[in-house]
Amino acid sequence: MYKKNDVVVYRRDVCRVSGKQKSDMTGEQCYVLEPFDKSDGSMKMLVPVSNKAGHLRDLISKEEIKLLIKNYDDVEPLEDKPANMKSQYVAMLKGDSIEDLIRIIKTSYMRNKARIDSHKKLAAIDGEYLEKAETYLFKELGVSLGKTTEDAKEYFVKEVQKTKPKKKKK
Repeated sequence: MYKKNDVVVYRRDVCRVSGKQKSDMTGEQCYVLEPFDKSDGSMKMLVPVSNKAGHLRDLISKEEIKLLIKNYDDVEPLEDKPANMKSQYVAMLKGDSIEDLIRIIKTSYMRNKARIDSHKKLAAIDGEYLEKAETYLFKELGVSLGKTTEDAKEYFVKEVQKTKPKKKKK
């Protein structure tokens, strides 16, 4: 059970619980959520306390962020199937897994690098979903770490690079 002022993630949006109220439509008890990027109160969402759909979860903790960084290399990119990349990306964005965001980011970078190496134009689909995945990931990390989205991205990239084994000079 969440209480007032708890910070949660609902369908990839970082939100503050502003209270509870009964839904006029279903009569169900609901959390009232205010997205962080609309903290002026202009947008509120009602999410059933029962959370049967499973799209409401705790904000990632600092310990979980450290583990995510440590295990970054273990997250496999998607199989490169150009005909259905969009459907793969969409399915992963609909989920709740942070690892899925990493998977989208890694896949997009890998596909873009391959296209650049082949002197081809970048695929718009990769750019679009890379941007979405980074926005969701670094917004959540930023709130958890008390940083801006940009600072969270900088921190994450720097920490992931620290975990990479150093290449020996010849």
